[in-house]
Amino acid sequence: MASSVIRASRTRSTIVKCRPVVGALSLAAALGTFAGAAHAKDFLDIRARDQCDPVTFNAGRANPLCSPSHAGSVTLQEFLDALPNGGHDAWKFNPGPSGAHIDRGGTVQVRSDAGETHTFTKVVAFGGGAVPALNVAVGNAPPRIECLAPRPNLTSINVAANTAQLFQAGGTLFPPGINLYQCCIHPWMRTIITVR
Repeated sequence: MASSVIRASRTRSTIVKCRPVVGALSLAAALGTFAGAAHAKDFLDIRARDQCDPVTFNAGRANPLCSPSHAGSVTLQEFLDALPNGGHDAWKFNPGPSGAHIDRGGTVQVRSDAGETHTFTKVVAFGGGAVPALNVAVGNAPPRIECLAPRPNLTSINVAANTAQLFQAGGTLFPPGINLYQCCIHPWMRTIITVR
């Protein structure tokens, strides 16, 4: 009898010890399924940004460079002083050069949080832009041929202050694969978007 009590006690102990393991495995499987779904990317927000100060950027100009309502704090002189050092870091795309990805068929929004107009141009390789004086920021690299074409076109859009445009990943502007984009006005503004 003592032997059957010990055996029953061991069985209960084994069952009690197994329940947390089975529960943990079930939780891990559920989280794994959720994580797989979380990796699907069907929306990507790309922002053109700058911090132009409207007072100094627009001084003496009939046509403003910087939207008069923009709350930027970088003066024109600070902007120009940064050109030999790679351009001012407030002029950028988010996501930046490290890039992002989106699944084919997803929606890409390209919008401006900037005061100036920028371009969002698909290029074969990064290089200079259409404004020779600003190419000093990229080592006076020759202008990309894509930046010399009239815009907008199928692979280059203008991104004016306070605007947003929607595109489908897998289309002409965002084809499948690894894609490089730069601003043809401020050529240090760059990003890489992968369409999977």
